[in-house]
Amino acid sequence: MARRIAVSLDEDVVDALNAHTRGSPLSRSELVNVALRRFLRAERRAARLHVDGAEQARRIASGAIPSHRLEGHLLRLPRGPWEN
Repeated sequence: MARRIAVSLDEDVVDALNAHTRGSPLSRSELVNVALRRFLRAERRAARLHVDGAEQARRIASGAIPSHRLEGHLLRLPRGPWEN
C-alpha cells in the first residue's frame, strides 16, 4: 500500500530528478522510493557499525558513502511505471 506525502526538494534536485526520469522506465515517485530505500538501508548498515552521527552526516553530505547498484529487471512492479 502506498501513501501520498508532500516533501520539499531543492530546485537542482528536482531538475536532476526530472532529467533522470526522461531516460528511465521508472516514474519520479518510483525513483524517489528507490533512492529513499537505499538511503535508509545505508543508514541501518552504518548504525550497526556504531559510526558517530556527525561523522556519518558528513560522509553522506560529501558522497563518501557509496550508492548501491539496483538492477531494474529485478524490480517487480505491480503496474507499469506509466500508471502513476
